[in-house]
Amino acid sequence: MLKRNPAFKNLIQLEHPLVKSYITKIRDKNTSYFEFRTYVDKLSMLLAYEAGKELGLKAKKILTPLTPFNGTVIKDEIVLMPILRAGLGLTNGFASIFPEARISHLGVYRNEITLQPIRYYFKFPRLKDKKNSIVYILDPMLATGGSMCSAIDEAKKTGVGKIVAACLVAAPEGVKEVQKYHKEIKIFTCALDKKLNHVGYIVPGLGDAGDRLFGTL
Repeated sequence: MLKRNPAFKNLIQLEHPLVKSYITKIRDKNTSYFEFRTYVDKLSMLLAYEAGKELGLKAKKILTPLTPFNGTVIKDEIVLMPILRAGLGLTNGFASIFPEARISHLGVYRNEITLQPIRYYFKFPRLKDKKNSIVYILDPMLATGGSMCSAIDEAKKTGVGKIVAACLVAAPEGVKEVQKYHKEIKIFTCALDKKLNHVGYIVPGLGDAGDRLFGTL
């Protein structure tokens, strides 16, 4: 089940009971980093399933053990682009749903004073057919929107056919920022939170996703 927010045209929020339960678990400050990673992995698979509805299909004739069959397969080349480092937490879940996906990496960190994104690394695969390709940009937290906008800019430079953003938790400020500069981009999320605090953290949020994923608190 998906929820559409009239205030944000291209924001798609998952409403599945498992999503609500797992989000609550990763919000809990008493959840261990091991449990945190486990539930993030489960959430990323649910997120990938729904975001997979953006994929295109093509006809394919096959032979079953009994007869010829006119079936369908995914026509798009899929690229997963996690924003380092926290975006790595969503990669396994997406890769399990899209096993043939290639994986790009984008290194962006946020200046803690200006809150502006600073890119330090980008590696993108060679694609056979850029027109029929889709990039999923992965980041657990859509906060100010700066890192996501920077990632979308980089993805657009590659000439891919479609770009989709995926996050676990989003702030209204971040969604507005993405839709201000990239109106056509769909954002799939598990939760839309209330706001950003004075230092740019999502409230109620779940803290620093990278630290909680990798046990570096």
